[in-house]
Amino acid sequence: MNPSGYNRLMLKNRQFLLLPLLALVLAACSGRNGLAAGICDSATFIDHVSLDVPVEEGSRLMPGTHFTKTWRVTNAGDCTWDTEYALELTSGEAMNPSDKLSLAESVAPGETIDFSIRMTAPQEPGQYVAEWMLRNAQREPFGVGADGQQPLLVDINVADVPPGVVYDFTQIVCFAEWHSGLADFLPCESTANEEDMRIGYVTVNQAPALEHSSSGNPPVIEMKGNNQSGGWITGIFPAITIQPGDEFSATVGCFDSMQDCSVTFSVGYELSDGTTGSLGAWEEVYDTVATDILVDLSELAGKEASIILRVEENGGRSLEAVGFWMDARIQR
Repeated sequence: MNPSGYNRLMLKNRQFLLLPLLALVLAACSGRNGLAAGICDSATFIDHVSLDVPVEEGSRLMPGTHFTKTWRVTNAGDCTWDTEYALELTSGEAMNPSDKLSLAESVAPGETIDFSIRMTAPQEPGQYVAEWMLRNAQREPFGVGADGQQPLLVDINVADVPPGVVYDFTQIVCFAEWHSGLADFLPCESTANEEDMRIGYVTVNQAPALEHSSSGNPPVIEMKGNNQSGGWITGIFPAITIQPGDEFSATVGCFDSMQDCSVTFSVGYELSDGTTGSLGAWEEVYDTVATDILVDLSELAGKEASIILRVEENGGRSLEAVGFWMDARIQR
């Protein structure tokens, strides 16, 4: 063999030897940088999902509010998550009797799953943060994010309410489900523009002029049903467990100068099993006098209940059929 041929053969042999070695070096470097870790067990956070109360990071809730926290997550790894995998609390306030949620079924790579946990907001005001991580069958934790180590978060603020008050409806108007005779789901904090007046709207009026008091009033919940004969609007508020002695109280009426206002206010409830009922109804017309409401909630004691506020036009059709709820609250 001539020298040049020998040199080409030796170079080729070196290449065969170096390629596997190079692959091993790259794999080791990737492992040190965290790139290879989590290939088997890896997750991607997709979205917060609202099943009842729209709880995202920083949400403000009333003390004792029941809600379902749901994270939508995709299996971004190469291994199937079987029923030995679980979501576990690793830090913070559980807000749930259990600190672990086991998978009910397998999740193959590329599939998406909703992790839902029923929770209850603490009674004391303040910020509450809880961190939840996934664990595999060997109880090794993994999470989401670029490094696969970020937890799924619950981050809520429990509102500070006046002494004796356990639930302030005005503070959480946007956490209620709103419906009217022309809309299955109404947005919160609408404005009284032409379209909103047609389909109905709800907003918190920060400086209301009311039929019995034209200035200096606290914020009120302003509600108008769809602009049709008998138009109505309903808000279903997040559930709490009613205690013995709890009462619903509010002042209701029409707005200043809306002399064509004629509406019926009603308070109802929906229980966790779907049972609904009425707690009372009050007819109102513009007469410069507001009505104070006080409802004993004893029949609901010990039950998880969503309180429902409704305003309905008393026949006819008027753009002035707008009602207000002032100091709507549950007191104990």
